[in-house]
Amino acid sequence: GHVDKPLDPSIAELQSQFPAVTVVAVNQCSGNSRGYFSPRIFGGQWAHGAMGNAEWTGARLRDILTAAGVKQGSVDVSFQGLDRPALPTVARFGKSLSVARIMQDPNVIVAYRMNGQALPMLNGFPARLVVPGWYATYWVKNLSEISVLDREFDGFWMRRAYLIPDTPCGCIEPGTTPASTVPITRMNVRSFIT
Repeated sequence: GHVDKPLDPSIAELQSQFPAVTVVAVNQCSGNSRGYFSPRIFGGQWAHGAMGNAEWTGARLRDILTAAGVKQGSVDVSFQGLDRPALPTVARFGKSLSVARIMQDPNVIVAYRMNGQALPMLNGFPARLVVPGWYATYWVKNLSEISVLDREFDGFWMRRAYLIPDTPCGCIEPGTTPASTVPITRMNVRSFIT
């Protein structure tokens, strides 16, 4: 990508060349409780529970980008995993974060351990992106490619899917169409324990 020195680290090199950090974070599907939405929307009709909390260990993404030498004028960083679409008509999954978001947040990591163990296959082995506070759609599993871009990433899963109305509540009146949409990002508070 838009860097001075492209990197191709192995998991062993991620572990030895970058300080390991551990964060505790909730990983929640953006469609959690979708089965209760009114009006009904496309996607798996989840009930409650499409979430989990774990301890994640890995390298800070900003440390990796710093080692690669992010060039002036860089805007977004895109992420691809090893998974492939189930059908040829489905776009390959890819997400992005802004360079500013990554550089400001020391808790965005490339995780290779979960709860003190090697990352399990079902949770993204060999590595996954961890973006605390943001929905799991950004937590790209089986992470295989990180690209620094000098423009906004325009992938299908950022510009045409996983969108919500661009309103303060992220909602609209049933039966209406939003005037504009934005990518779903930050998890909303669902409950308090006092």
